[in-house]
Amino acid sequence: MIIPPVGVMLNTMGRTHSGSEWERNAPAWIEMSRAGADRYRDLVNTPGFLDVLPPIDGLRVLDVGCGEGHNTRLLSERGARLTALDVSETFLRAASEAEASIDHVRADGTSLPFGDGSFDAATAFMSIMDMPDPASTIAEVARVLRPGGWLQFSITHPVSSIPRRRWIDDDGGERSVLAIGGYFEEGEMVDRWVFGSAPAEMRERHEPFTITWSRRTVSSWINLVISSGFTIDHVAEPFADEATAAAHPEVADTRIVPFCLIIRAST
Repeated sequence: MIIPPVGVMLNTMGRTHSGSEWERNAPAWIEMSRAGADRYRDLVNTPGFLDVLPPIDGLRVLDVGCGEGHNTRLLSERGARLTALDVSETFLRAASEAEASIDHVRADGTSLPFGDGSFDAATAFMSIMDMPDPASTIAEVARVLRPGGWLQFSITHPVSSIPRRRWIDDDGGERSVLAIGGYFEEGEMVDRWVFGSAPAEMRERHEPFTITWSRRTVSSWINLVISSGFTIDHVAEPFADEATAAAHPEVADTRIVPFCLIIRAST
């Protein structure tokens, strides 16, 4: 994933088109990400997420917004009993074909089809901010967790996913500073972008992704989690180490400003 271009702020809330939107995005997303084009996921977000993840061997874990299942499969390798949820049938079909031992469920995050206390833990990799109602989703996750259960999720960092931003290069032409504005603007935004590392022929065959997402400040996200009944246990802002940045300069900018924010909270 690349930091997407400047989004357009929407004036409406409570959107209902998330399912159809992700269904349209799914074929290109699956092909490109499985070809290794989602460099920010593979080199920064997922390693950082797994580094701070508590032990999950034997736990009942719900993965919310699983997409094509890449990260769900990594969780399964750690011994968890996984249920993976997404709103897109195409994503779920691809995920199920890749790993049939995981339970895959099509549902909206704002209305989880599980009883109270059904899971020990829940995860969400870069998905909650793309859901129609993040507050309702987090509250629903709290409901289906047992007492003492926890949620760990990552989102695009509010500092870098901002309405007005521009990279400033140094004298050598390398990114050095991110100029930002409009940090306190909140609401729904829509972005059109594509994985910059995808092969040119893939990008030519597919339309850019269209993604409607919820823009919030850091404090707004933290207070949303707290108001849903969680206690925050850990916060992380992963970035590429020097060796990774040297080998993959496309993610070197994560050493300048954070790309993602990871929050873990318990009931």
